[in-house]
Amino acid sequence: MDDRERILRGSLAEWRARGLISGEQHDRLLASVVVPGAPPGAVAQERKLGRGVTILVNLGALVLAAGLLVFFASNWIEFGRAGKIASLFALTLFFYLAGFEMTQEGRWRFPALGVTLVFLGCVMFGVDVVLLALIYDLTAEHAWSLLLDWAVWLSVAYVMRSRLILFLGLVGVTAWFGAEVGYSWGGYWLYLGRPFHFIALGACLLAVAGLHAWRAQRGFAAAYALVGLLLVYLSTLILSIFDLQQSFRVDPSTAPAVVWLLLAAPFAFAVLALATIHFGWRRAALTDPPVLVVLLLVVLMVLGSVVATTPEPRELWFILLLTLLTAAGVYLGVVWESPVFLNTGLVFFAVNVYTRFYEYFWDAMPKSLFFIVGGSTLILGGVWVERLRRRLVRRFGGDVG
Repeated sequence: MDDRERILRGSLAEWRARGLISGEQHDRLLASVVVPGAPPGAVAQERKLGRGVTILVNLGALVLAAGLLVFFASNWIEFGRAGKIASLFALTLFFYLAGFEMTQEGRWRFPALGVTLVFLGCVMFGVDVVLLALIYDLTAEHAWSLLLDWAVWLSVAYVMRSRLILFLGLVGVTAWFGAEVGYSWGGYWLYLGRPFHFIALGACLLAVAGLHAWRAQRGFAAAYALVGLLLVYLSTLILSIFDLQQSFRVDPSTAPAVVWLLLAAPFAFAVLALATIHFGWRRAALTDPPVLVVLLLVVLMVLGSVVATTPEPRELWFILLLTLLTAAGVYLGVVWESPVFLNTGLVFFAVNVYTRFYEYFWDAMPKSLFFIVGGSTLILGGVWVERLRRRLVRRFGGDVG
């Protein structure tokens, strides 16, 4: 391999890691710089071997971490307070330093293992915060530990440009948001008694995904979009099945100001992000159908939160909301050529249809016929949707995700 090919290979790998090009585009470009005379399928074989190496090093790192944690846990009582704190910080620092040294900028340049070790360092940081709170009898009335965790995790994700660590950070954001609302409103950790507040957080994450797409950071944009869609769809699905607020009505007199701020601020940020993208990107007018759909979705999600405050039964409202949201997600997935929007929209649209089928026909049909009809419908629908999905995603020219 000459210097020119080595440089091109490194650049293509970097572009793919940053989400500037898709996996298929990476392979096509890489095939154009392969040494003449290379056997057919060498690029695909190299990619498979790379995946195998990643699986092996990730598994090895997890087993190593499990062994170290078991060792410290079995000897935890024998450590004094200073020994406990020192061991926690030493293990976390080891994962971070070893991981950074394995990155492309480090000395050993083993990126797959480096990202895994840094990920384990992030997990250990979260464990450190929890154990230190237990050691010093610290309270978590306002979920300060989760706030600290996701702030560090997201920072590391951007430094490492790692979607794996980014997903960990987004899980931390979700946990902190739910805990903050729950604790402030007299609930409990990751409070689901009023799950409509996660709709607002999902809208906020989708807006952040739009900002990353605007900055040509496709990998991070897809991660934010996936988590945001899951929050919106799952919250709406739960509210369409159970009226969880029969015992937990939204009472303005019981909600402190921080709760209303957490409920309203994500929507305000989403609108601000959309305005920034519109005036900064200048690729679509406000009258274009995709833009109108996005604005409609924001209005629908705001109305969903408003409907949640009404005293009447609300399941039918959220059934309608979930149907509109999933249909709009499929439409945007096709228009924007986004596998994330397309796949999640199709999955939750199918889940919504099957849930309604169960609600209205479980008692009206013999159980054997119910399962035969339901299973056959799912299989046929799945085959049809998968053929449609593959044709659309193939047209996108991106990965099937």
